[in-house]
Amino acid sequence: MDFLAARKALLHRPKGAHWPIVLAGLALTLALALMHLVRADFCTFLDGRIYDTQVRAALFAPPPGDAPGPLLVDIDERSLARFGQWPWPRDRIARLLERIGRGDPQSVGVDIVFAEPDRTSWSVSRAAFEREYGIRLDLAEVPEHLLDHDATLARVLARGPFALAYGFAFNGEGASLPWCPGHPVGAVPAVAPAEPSAADRLFHADSAVCSLEALSRAAPAAGFINVTPDDDGVLRRLPLIIAHRGQLYPSLALRTVLQAGGHTEVRLRPGRGGHLAGIDLDGRFVPLDDRGQLLVRLHPHSPPLDRVSAGEVLDGHIPPERFAGRIVLVGTTAMGLEAHHTSPLGTLAPGIAMQAAVIDNLQQDRFFSAPGWARSLELGLLVFCGVGSALLVAWTGALTGFFALLAAAAGLWLGSAWLLPTHGVFASPLVPLMALAANFSLLTFLKYRREERALRQRNRDLLAMQNFTIHCLAALAETRDSETGHHIVRCQYYVQALAEGLARRPHFAALLDGETVDLLCKSAPLHDIGKIGVADRVLLKPGRLSEDEYEEIKQHTRYGREAIERAEQFYGGAVRQSFLQFGKEMAYSHHEHWDGGGYPEGLRGEAIPLSGRIMAIADVYDALICRRRYKPSFTHEEAVALIEQGGGSHFDPLLTEVFLERQEVFRRIAREFPDRDDTDQPERTTTG
Repeated sequence: MDFLAARKALLHRPKGAHWPIVLAGLALTLALALMHLVRADFCTFLDGRIYDTQVRAALFAPPPGDAPGPLLVDIDERSLARFGQWPWPRDRIARLLERIGRGDPQSVGVDIVFAEPDRTSWSVSRAAFEREYGIRLDLAEVPEHLLDHDATLARVLARGPFALAYGFAFNGEGASLPWCPGHPVGAVPAVAPAEPSAADRLFHADSAVCSLEALSRAAPAAGFINVTPDDDGVLRRLPLIIAHRGQLYPSLALRTVLQAGGHTEVRLRPGRGGHLAGIDLDGRFVPLDDRGQLLVRLHPHSPPLDRVSAGEVLDGHIPPERFAGRIVLVGTTAMGLEAHHTSPLGTLAPGIAMQAAVIDNLQQDRFFSAPGWARSLELGLLVFCGVGSALLVAWTGALTGFFALLAAAAGLWLGSAWLLPTHGVFASPLVPLMALAANFSLLTFLKYRREERALRQRNRDLLAMQNFTIHCLAALAETRDSETGHHIVRCQYYVQALAEGLARRPHFAALLDGETVDLLCKSAPLHDIGKIGVADRVLLKPGRLSEDEYEEIKQHTRYGREAIERAEQFYGGAVRQSFLQFGKEMAYSHHEHWDGGGYPEGLRGEAIPLSGRIMAIADVYDALICRRRYKPSFTHEEAVALIEQGGGSHFDPLLTEVFLERQEVFRRIAREFPDRDDTDQPERTTTG
């Protein structure tokens, strides 16, 4: 196998290497799909936040309708300042309703529960005085309408299109509706073709808190005022129907709309699985969830709620024509008198304002909903995004994948933001976005870890190939001179010992880090590779070389550098590593002398590369202690003494100091890796 084939084998990515990433993405997608189906609480919470954001942004939203909505007669702070604190006497409420009724409204919803007798009535006061003080008041001169305010209010209620409010209870408190005085008019029967199961998941009330019997019997209609904020405290939905003892009852908002249209019943429309999908109202479909709740449609740019002050109505400042043909709500927005809820718009809204918004939705026939097919769409997008992102991450680069997934995320968000206002359907992009984010982050991490391991293995393979190649080349050079034995191995360790010793000096600590020392050691075997180019008659000559022969053998430094340069040029960037630079430096400059007396360039001092100065000491020491054809071996002490003498002339004086400090390391290396011919010869010792 040639080098290019070896390189291809090392860099080739095996078939199927991407499939573990894809399978991990599919497993993650499946987990998200199961989470979507069971509707984890945090998903519901985040869906609500996304819905609120899209409502506030009102992207692609058409302008609010021009048709007049309900009119609120507000018992506000100005009214309380004018007529006194709440609760007002019921005869005052009666006067207020009577003035509204003169304007011929379509329906009037009274968002007040009169659960107890009016204590300001003279008849009630007389009974209290007689009970507590034993005093009987003479009320013969008191007008009849002042004797019983509740009776006065009942007479007014009976003469107009009024709907009283009541509240359902779900904890057993209150009265059961069949015995709630005068209250059967609130029932809305379920009419075929609704299936029996359509009402199964509705809110089922235990009891109710309603107005006095006389008032309930007098009012022609009634509706509940219960609201149900989501778990995060935001009021996004209002129930339109609630079940009690097999009957269905309307909210006050729905009741006023039914009353305005002259309707007494609604038709339930079942959806998927037989559960409630909505109601038919005068030929119009009103989408509800299976609990009977309407997702209130709000517009951030809608004009303020049309309202008048109850005090101004009582003072006669509001003409009756203002109420003509309108649905009117009577209630309060005053803090402390009415519960305020956080709306999807991020503002505090009183309950009556949300009732008014429901009436407006019913009148305008414009709704928000989250139908069953929207859930299916979310699931389909989840699967598509999960599978697509897994394939994208597996087969594309990080940057391409990031921008592609970013575009997909933007498309999901804008699509959902377009679908809500234009078609009234909320399809949450949450779970598909989670699939994109989770797959990109987790799968990119897994891909990175897998490729990191593969890269480390390729690096190990390449390093092994490099080392093998270097040693083969060095060994080939050494075969020209069989006497050198373990010369290349010893020189590697000598270079390491000198480099590590020099690294302890302050000026060289940063220069000679662990990686650089390793590269120097790796390069060391290449210092004599140029011997391949020297003729055998010169390289293997047993005796002293002539001047011409010496000049020829000096050329091995040039041969070595040129050989490495040709290899670099041939293989290009595939092998252009820093160790080759060290190899060239060592091959070319390890015979240079500190004083400039060396070859091939006659370089002086620090003009000689550091790698060459290090190799000069390692090479000379090894040449001294080993026996050659042309000389006997020197002892370690003799070699040390000669190198010490050469410090400042032949060798770098600083490196000479390092050598002297680490000479025992050199001795140990020489003993550990002896030449073959030296194994049987003990080391010579100095005498006398």
